[in-house]
Amino acid sequence: MLATIHRALDTLVLAVTMPLTLVMLGCVVWQVVARYALGVSTSATDEIARFTFIWVSLLGATYVLGKRGHIAISGLVDMLPARPRGGVEIAIALLVVAFAVAVLGMGGWLLVNKALTLGQVTPALQVPMWTVYSVIPVSGVLTLVYAVIATLEALRGQPERGTVSLD
Repeated sequence: MLATIHRALDTLVLAVTMPLTLVMLGCVVWQVVARYALGVSTSATDEIARFTFIWVSLLGATYVLGKRGHIAISGLVDMLPARPRGGVEIAIALLVVAFAVAVLGMGGWLLVNKALTLGQVTPALQVPMWTVYSVIPVSGVLTLVYAVIATLEALRGQPERGTVSLD
């Protein structure tokens, strides 16, 4: 069941980030062509590229966390025997949970609520800013779920996969 939830989350995150990445790429290519070939600047595509970059970055970070492909300096942890190493992995996952809840979840929700209350809109597209900011609490929830999955996997003794080591 845990693997099914993990796969479903991965599919969902990729289904959102991949099209957004293509939109961002299209906007950036258009900006370069418009600026250098046509001599014009388009503020709408600049805004779209900026906001899709924010969404892709935050959602992509949750996906990488779920794949446990985040950059980690694991030299000291790798030297530990299996049992203490599992404890360290659980402690790290719990720190990630605390960050996801406090900063991304609660802080992101406060930012979304404030933008909604103030009625902020983007300069070029006049899109409500709360829609741009909404990715912050969403990524917090996804980070929380992925961290819980990582914790359960560590408790079951499943090896960490995909971590990029700098040693």
